[in-house]
Amino acid sequence: MSFLDRLLRGTPPATADETDRLTVRQLRGAGADLSKPRRVLHFLELPSGASVDAAVAALERAGYETTVTRPDETTFHWSVRAEASRVVDETTVPAFRAWFEQLAHELGGEYEGWEAWPKP
Repeated sequence: MSFLDRLLRGTPPATADETDRLTVRQLRGAGADLSKPRRVLHFLELPSGASVDAAVAALERAGYETTVTRPDETTFHWSVRAEASRVVDETTVPAFRAWFEQLAHELGGEYEGWEAWPKP
């Protein structure tokens, strides 16, 4: 079944790339001017404080503001939220996904995805 078939039938996208394309399409459908930067959030799950320190350093060098959530009695991983103003479109999304996935992989963690505001 193609991406369009799944979308029309209400079936969730099968891949991260399809999810990204759907999100960009939804932003555009909400009237977003995708040529303008907007607030974008990215989410990482990491295994240790040391991996968080390395991620935060890399993210801040790249111009992101970071928020760290420590593990607790219900969550056994560290979470990092990275936020910045960026242009979000069909060309930038694959690039930032690849960068975040590589960073997470190098640090033994997972990239949990992104979200953006429709208005800049």
